[in-house]
Amino acid sequence: MNAYDPNAATGVIPDAQLLADEAQYSSFGDTVHYVDPPKIFRHGEGSWMYDTAGVPFLDLQMWYSAVNFGYSNKRLNDTLKRQIDVLPQVASQYLHQTRIELAKTIAVDAQQKFGLKGRVHFNVGGAQAVEDSLKLVRNFKNGKSLMFAFEGGYHGRTLGASSITSSYRYRRRFGHFGERAMFIPFPYPFRRPKGMTPEEYSDACVRQFERLFETEYNGVWDPKVGQAEYAAFYVEPIQGTGGYVIPPRNFFKDLK
Repeated sequence: MNAYDPNAATGVIPDAQLLADEAQYSSFGDTVHYVDPPKIFRHGEGSWMYDTAGVPFLDLQMWYSAVNFGYSNKRLNDTLKRQIDVLPQVASQYLHQTRIELAKTIAVDAQQKFGLKGRVHFNVGGAQAVEDSLKLVRNFKNGKSLMFAFEGGYHGRTLGASSITSSYRYRRRFGHFGERAMFIPFPYPFRRPKGMTPEEYSDACVRQFERLFETEYNGVWDPKVGQAEYAAFYVEPIQGTGGYVIPPRNFFKDLK
């Protein structure tokens, strides 16, 4: 791959100027920099991103976010170009064929997999989806707002989503608002207690959660009416922000 040629593109700003502008105008929360100085990437291809000098970097970040089909994917790029000439993303009040077809495809696939009929709600991102799910839970559970979530779990930076995200860093400036979570240990095999196998650590985490429901005196369960004080459990099957943690195979089966 040749080095990026700033003379071959219009409106190209040198890296130094871009970094100075970024330091002055970009919000502190918008980007997390892991190298100093940060890299300016100019284009991507497949799983690789290229800086101004044409140096390739393997992208291990965006697969769980927004570019999990790779960069410069010709099939997807051509489809996007065709669609933009017909209709861009439009307001939710307007119906069009592609939107309805996609909703049907997702709903039918989900019904085949889970045996449940449902409707599809399109939204703008993961945190917004979590916020909407919190509304659904509170509506279904008559206003209950206590949730279970995992230590190390990340669900977003909006107020509701940050309240069920275990890192205090996301809530420190804003206090508590709305939902409150009890954070349950997540079995991190690499950082398990000394002397335990990953499976034993998984069992210990399950037992710790199970104990909350043994008697009414543990605080979350009323056996006389069969109700819990907590309304839902928010789960990442594999943790991302918490360290790319894959739990032992038996964990979720035992938890369920």
